[in-house]
Amino acid sequence: MFSRRTVVAGSALLVALAFLLRGAPASAKERPEFWQSPDYDFAALHKIFLLPVSASLTARSPSSVMPASRRLSDLEGWAASAIQDAMRKKTPIVKTFGALLQDMSFVYGTLPFTSENFAAASPEARSDFYKKAADMGFQAMVQIELFQEMEVEHIPERTYTRTVYEEVEVRDERGRVKERVRIPKEKTEVQPAYDEEYLSTRCLARLYALSDPEGDHVAAVDFAIYREYQGGPVMKVVENVLKASMKQLVGGSK
Repeated sequence: MFSRRTVVAGSALLVALAFLLRGAPASAKERPEFWQSPDYDFAALHKIFLLPVSASLTARSPSSVMPASRRLSDLEGWAASAIQDAMRKKTPIVKTFGALLQDMSFVYGTLPFTSENFAAASPEARSDFYKKAADMGFQAMVQIELFQEMEVEHIPERTYTRTVYEEVEVRDERGRVKERVRIPKEKTEVQPAYDEEYLSTRCLARLYALSDPEGDHVAAVDFAIYREYQGGPVMKVVENVLKASMKQLVGGSK
């Protein structure tokens, strides 16, 4: 559905990209899709926090590799470091959600939610949180969704014809071989149907301005890749896709 590397520009495409970011399945072996609002001042952006990362890593059993808490910590750490790297010329401040809650509690006291239940917090509690974050100098927040699953593509049976050459001897009246000639013949072969299995890793990320935290995002990236195009352990693929997505989201790198 998408080319190997496509840059989307212009506000007219925001609706289409927003629909895409609601969870359409990956359909290319490597597919970055990127958009930034022309009305947002990215040059002034230097203080960002991450919302709790949503990760659905069902391709393998991640719990057999590392505890869920450590996995989430790693994901947030990879995202934060990638944002800092993309914005290093601005000496950015990037906080994970947990680190921001800790800082905020020192200033405002205990908050009515945690990283685990922030999504279920009341609109009033979220609005108050965004205001407090803005008062602390934060300008934007990043929402990240990660997906990793096995995708199966069914390849139907295919019948095709190819040309083969059969060597024939030409003999004289005494039975002696005069020459050998190659005669073309059409041969029909059938390739049976089979299933091709791919490991698909996908990152959907959106950047929201704290001046309008419940409004439309001001930047978005959708990046998916199949493992055989990158290699390495399952979680290393997640790390690479996540870091590439964050650098593109805030840095605009293609």
